[in-house]
Amino acid sequence: MLRPVPFRATAICAALALALPTAVHAQQQEQPAASAQVPSEREFSLPAGPLSATLQAIARIGGKRIQFEEADVQGLQAPAIAIRTTVQGAVQTAVSGSGLTMNTNPDGSIRVFVQQLAAVAVTAQRDEAETGFRASSSSTATRGGADLLDVPQSVTVLTAKVMETQQSASVEDALRNVAGVVVQPATQGANAFNIRGFNTGTATLSNGLSDPNSVKTNIAGVERVEILKGPQALLAGANALGGTLNIVTKKPTTERIRDVSLSYGSHAERTGTIDLAGAINDSKEFSYRLIGSATRAGGSSAGYDGRSQTYGLGEVRWKNADTDFIAGVSADNSRSVLDRYTVAIRGYIEPPPPTLPGNPGNGIETRTRSVFYTLQHSFSDALQFSSRMQRVSTDMDLSVWTPQFPVSTPNLLLNYSGTMVNSNQTTTSGDHYLSYKFKTGPVEQRLVAGVNHSDYSYDQTQYTGPRAVVRFDQPTQYPYPALTRSNDTRSFSNYSPQEQRGLYLQDTLKWEQWTLVAGLRHTSLDTGPGLTTVYTNPPTPSTVSSKKSFGRNTVNAGLIYNLDWNTSVYGSYAEGFSPLFSDLNICGTSSAATPPTLSKSKELGIKSNVEDRFSWSAAVFQIDQVNLLRRNRPQNCNDLIDGQRSQGVELEASGKPMRGLNLIFNYSYNKRKSMTDPTARPGVGPNTQVSAWSTYDFQSERLRHWSLAFGISAWGQSLLGVTDTATRSPGGARIDAGVAYTQPEWSVRLGVKNLANRTLYGFSTSTMFVPVYDKRTFMLTYQRKL
Repeated sequence: MLRPVPFRATAICAALALALPTAVHAQQQEQPAASAQVPSEREFSLPAGPLSATLQAIARIGGKRIQFEEADVQGLQAPAIAIRTTVQGAVQTAVSGSGLTMNTNPDGSIRVFVQQLAAVAVTAQRDEAETGFRASSSSTATRGGADLLDVPQSVTVLTAKVMETQQSASVEDALRNVAGVVVQPATQGANAFNIRGFNTGTATLSNGLSDPNSVKTNIAGVERVEILKGPQALLAGANALGGTLNIVTKKPTTERIRDVSLSYGSHAERTGTIDLAGAINDSKEFSYRLIGSATRAGGSSAGYDGRSQTYGLGEVRWKNADTDFIAGVSADNSRSVLDRYTVAIRGYIEPPPPTLPGNPGNGIETRTRSVFYTLQHSFSDALQFSSRMQRVSTDMDLSVWTPQFPVSTPNLLLNYSGTMVNSNQTTTSGDHYLSYKFKTGPVEQRLVAGVNHSDYSYDQTQYTGPRAVVRFDQPTQYPYPALTRSNDTRSFSNYSPQEQRGLYLQDTLKWEQWTLVAGLRHTSLDTGPGLTTVYTNPPTPSTVSSKKSFGRNTVNAGLIYNLDWNTSVYGSYAEGFSPLFSDLNICGTSSAATPPTLSKSKELGIKSNVEDRFSWSAAVFQIDQVNLLRRNRPQNCNDLIDGQRSQGVELEASGKPMRGLNLIFNYSYNKRKSMTDPTARPGVGPNTQVSAWSTYDFQSERLRHWSLAFGISAWGQSLLGVTDTATRSPGGARIDAGVAYTQPEWSVRLGVKNLANRTLYGFSTSTMFVPVYDKRTFMLTYQRKL
């Protein structure tokens, strides 16, 4: 049952919705001339030629952005233009007789596109992220479909097409395409990942709403992954110190989709996926989407029984000229296992063990259920209301053998512990806001006011497992005891709830080439009361923790200058926070009241589009973290210290740099240092990472059905610890390649990862767990449109 607070949140927005139309009417009365501005005329003298080149020339002369898809204008010619007219008039002349049409967007830019019938003009269409490498807008950054050129921060969008051509098995696998993101494999449960040197695992989003496990969303249901760099308190509230990740799932569309895919690959992995979508009624106001996927694998690289996953997503949509409403459910049952790992306790990395450090059946069983809706309603061209909510529940059952500590380092004798945990995480979250567009003189504004809420609970029970002392390089399989649960082996249980509420204002102001984006949020957060039970014999009373409350105001601001309609430079400042609670006093005071951990980010960057088919960006940044607790044992209090400083540069590009070529590229350099201890090296992962992935569709008639794929991911060395003296893991480079044959109704793709069959190591802060990536693997995928 939902708590009453979300209802109050919706009620506030409803009240604003009733009040703002009056303001809209008043604004229209006070500025009757605002819409009466006459577009200026210019001299156009252009020869006949390719329509693409003509539209680009009109944009340069007229100083207006003209958007079009390269596929729509390919092979089309524009007539000679020698007239004095408006930019709109020049574009209309250029596309006359081409079968294309145009319209002018609210921001003054012009869009050229294939004419649609009036009856379907407002129906739902497939998102651009499902059809290409480049996405031009973000659905998350400003709580609206903002053009990435108008977002004063680094935003990377991974499209479904990138993940499809890479044959990615998971979102985590695809994150190697993102500058500044490091995925850290874990010994237990979900992998961790950080953005710009800061852990981001608990501040992730799903369709813009809080979901700590969103990164585990089945790849079959993912439309795009948006990675927002820098602190994101305005969007995610607490814990997004270095950035956040938003999973956007596929949506219903009136476009008829009947896609089936079958894959077979290394470790006897088989996957079947079906994707169905289309209109429900003749008016195409109602549409649906159904996605089902099942994976089974015979084994893993480490020798465990293979992974499995069964996933389903069902959605319905009602969309007309004013309202867009989507409701859906999803379910995911999965089994994952540990990949290969090794240790580095003798000052160097050992070869991976020849036997299994556990039993073949060990692994992590996960069961996730979600229900959600999104609503957008336009009261007028100026005023819109948006509301979205979801409830996600994840049950996890973990049974693995974990290396704890060395018993004899020279002999590689390790103490292993059988780890058994049952847990449940439940998150009910919502976001409700009004968006109001208006003009004040020459300044255009978009004001967003809303409320954000999230109720989270974590309930776990841990069991006492057996222990074993085993040589890590044991030549024959050690008979590890089975991991079984019972009431007699329960060690402790813990229940911890958290409620978070946010009130926010976001404002976007445009004046000529300048755009200012600013936001303010007040977050209130309550933790507890929690319950901890330690199972002893005889039983001891459970411990109830007290409820603790916290409040924080955060701001962010960014300024953009458009050098032209295709290039912008920006600077931004953003804040993030994470609350701290302790029962010990701050040293030198008589109070245990603890200020939150803060992150403060400064960023400068440039973004550019090339003919609306290829985008690139560059950014430099610095994030400072302050207010961490360090236990002062002699005085039995906490010292309040500064945290880390993260500085770096990032380069990214995606799209079609030339005909037939799709490319996504990223490079990042991230230097992290402690602001308190000069010998400490906080964070995990290398300073330098680079990756590129490309596909090329042959253009000749003889080879036009064939395409090749090639990619490389490379990284520098990283520490297996948090000090300068820690053992280092070497850098590495992975080469991937593929070939595809495509017909209008079907396609076949063969991909090979780690083509050179190299031994490559992952990232860790412990010498007791050094991940080892898979050697050469392959995947064969057949897709069919029914």
